[in-house]
Amino acid sequence: MPNAVDPTHILASHVKRAFSSAASSYDNHAALQREIADRLLAHLDYTRIEPRRILDIGCGTGYFTGLLRQKFKKADIVALDLSTSMVTTARAAHPRRLPWQGRCRYVTADAARLPLKKESFDLVCSNLTMQWLARPEWMLSEMRRVLAADGLMLFSTFGSRTLSELRQALADINEHHAGHVLPFPDVTTLGDALASLPVSMPVTDTDLFTLTYPDTLALVKELKGLGASASAIRGRQGGLYGRTLIRKLEAQYAANYHTDDGQVYASFEALYGQAWYEEAGFEFRSNDCFPAQLPGA
Repeated sequence: MPNAVDPTHILASHVKRAFSSAASSYDNHAALQREIADRLLAHLDYTRIEPRRILDIGCGTGYFTGLLRQKFKKADIVALDLSTSMVTTARAAHPRRLPWQGRCRYVTADAARLPLKKESFDLVCSNLTMQWLARPEWMLSEMRRVLAADGLMLFSTFGSRTLSELRQALADINEHHAGHVLPFPDVTTLGDALASLPVSMPVTDTDLFTLTYPDTLALVKELKGLGASASAIRGRQGGLYGRTLIRKLEAQYAANYHTDDGQVYASFEALYGQAWYEEAGFEFRSNDCFPAQLPGA
C-alpha cells in the first residue's frame, strides 16, 4: 500500500507514547470508534466461520475484543496493542472467562512485527489501527502470515476523506501545515494492497460519517483524547498544534466548515477489508517467536 509520505513520517515510539497517555481518556471520546467496531463485527454475520483462535490487533481499551468474546465464547483470543497502558486497560475491562469458555490473553507488541507463529489464528482482526503504521502494507502482510488455512482476515482503517476539512483548513493557513493530518489511504489503494497478498475473495467497502462539534477546539480536543497527537508525526513537537496555529485554525475552520446552527463539522471515512486464506507461492519472512506462554488470562 503506497504511502504518501516517507515511512519515517510516522514515529512508532511517539504513537506508543500518545496512546499510552490517552488510555484513561480514550473511551470518553471513542463513540465513532465503537460504531465502526460494531459495523466491522457485523461483517461476520455474512460469513460461515467458527474460529477456535482469534487475534485482535490494536485492541486499545478492549471494546472490539469484548465484541469478539461475546460472539465467539469458546474461542481463544489474543488481544494485542503497541501500548502497554492500553493492554492493561483492556485486561482490566474484561472479567475472567468461565472454565468452559476460551481464554483471552493480552500482549504488548508492534502490529508490523507480530511475535506470533505463522498460520496461528483462524480469525485475524483489527479495528482502526492500520492508519497509525508508517507502512500499513507490513501490517497486512503480518496479518496474512499468522492466518491459518481456511482462516479470515478482517479489518478497518480510516480512509482518505477522513478529516479532509481539517487538512484543507490547515493548508489554507500554510501549505506545510497540511502534513499535521495523517495521509489516509483510499479504498482502491487498500483493495490493491489486499489483493496483492496470497488471499482469496478480497472485499473492501466504505462508510462516510459526518460529526459535528461546538467549535474547532472541541474537535482538536477530541482527537487529542483519542491519542491522535500530531507529536506522532515527524516534525511536530509537543501538543497537537501550537497556540498561535490553534487561533488561526479556529477562525479558518469555522468560516468554511460550519452548520446552520453555528457548529463545525468533520468527515470520517471508514474503510473495511476482508479476505480468506489462500496458499502462498512463497515463504513469508520468518518471525516465529511466539512465546511459550503468553501473559494474561
